[in-house]
Amino acid sequence: MLINKHILDDKYIFELASIFKEKGWTIEQSTDDEYSIFDLFCDRLQSLESDSDRDLIIELTKNYLVVDVDEYCKYLSKTLKIFFEEKKYLLDNLNTIHVFPVQDKDYIDKTKSGNIICYFLQGIVFRKFSVFRDKRVRIIETFNGLEKHKDEIEILMLVDDYVGSGDTVLGCINTVEEKGISKDKINVLALVLQECGKNAVEGYGVPIYASVIKNKAISDNYEHEEAEKKVEQMKKISKQIRVKDHNLYLGYKESEALVTMIKTPNNTLPFYWYEGKKDGNIMLAPFSRRNNVGVDT
Repeated sequence: MLINKHILDDKYIFELASIFKEKGWTIEQSTDDEYSIFDLFCDRLQSLESDSDRDLIIELTKNYLVVDVDEYCKYLSKTLKIFFEEKKYLLDNLNTIHVFPVQDKDYIDKTKSGNIICYFLQGIVFRKFSVFRDKRVRIIETFNGLEKHKDEIEILMLVDDYVGSGDTVLGCINTVEEKGISKDKINVLALVLQECGKNAVEGYGVPIYASVIKNKAISDNYEHEEAEKKVEQMKKISKQIRVKDHNLYLGYKESEALVTMIKTPNNTLPFYWYEGKKDGNIMLAPFSRRNNVGVDT
């Protein structure tokens, strides 16, 4: 099905095209076989009730971050540099560095983005840094593996591509502690981090590092009264695109995120990813996080 973006006012098409070009996002035409992100974005903008709503989305999109998988190494290298600068005095005296992908013990079979980070660590990034040349790096993939090696672990790097509210990371840390590893050995490394997640993890006493730290898109970027009005406006926009769960109107835990990684986190404002139904048809989103792809083990 082709998307008809031409019913959207030219003003918004031009403004959106300018943002896409500035950010290096590809502008393509939709075909019968493939949707264009640009066309989907135009279609969703057109579906909003007012120009005021469209203006807010355009304004917010200027701060939207997309990290494609081919950029992961660049972001990961920056995170590692920050980590090494702070922890060099500890790393110099270690023979083995242990790495573990952030995961939820209740969803052990779920595909973990942290595994992707482990892949890059053992492939490209570790070869770039001299600190690793005379050290062994052991990547452990299961909680049982952690328990098996708990007496050997002096520093444990928990890795993921994105940390939003911090809930998943804190749950992982708690499970790691249950396996006999104290939290003073744990360090969390991510590519992109929400400030609320940073506060949550550090508040628990665990250091966390990232190449990019993002704040709340609305609440942290406008004066109080204006922010309150725009927050209510965003909630109204979420209703327009048929978001069923009011707890997601501002993203999970009201994170107000503007981020897309390999998959868009549900911390991101729903306009960009949520796909509700209207008249029996799915309302396609530009940065979908659709869950109709499963992995069997």
